[in-house]
Amino acid sequence: MSHTQLPVSHAAQTVELLSALNAELNSHSLGAVLHILQGTNLSMARLAALFYLQRRGAATISELSEHLNLALGSTSQAVDQLVQAGLAERREDARDRRHKLVTLTPAGAEIVAQVRQARSEEATRRLAELPPELLTRLGEVIADVLDALRLPQPA
Repeated sequence: MSHTQLPVSHAAQTVELLSALNAELNSHSLGAVLHILQGTNLSMARLAALFYLQRRGAATISELSEHLNLALGSTSQAVDQLVQAGLAERREDARDRRHKLVTLTPAGAEIVAQVRQARSEEATRRLAELPPELLTRLGEVIADVLDALRLPQPA
């Protein structure tokens, strides 16, 4: 498949549109997400760490630190709190025993699932307000974009 690459400015405009849509969809689920955070005594940084671990499977403290844009000490403290809460576990990296790998526990995965579900339910409500033909076109375009970027599509 051959295509002409559009200027970066066009990509930037598209990113702005996607950001506006994402902000609108997420703003309606913010109350539910905050409720989950309060009920689990999580900060946004620790929730972001859980999402990163779910996507990656496992990560070192350094990788988490870089992803979260936090100092290594702050990241280590956040991981300690996640481990104490039973949401993550830490073990030696089999390839390099000097490093510790952090992974999600089933309880941590459940929190990620709850947040995703809250966001998904609200986004579904908002998108259901669209005319059916527009919603169909949007779904087709998103599927095409995922294919072009070689990203997995949801089942």
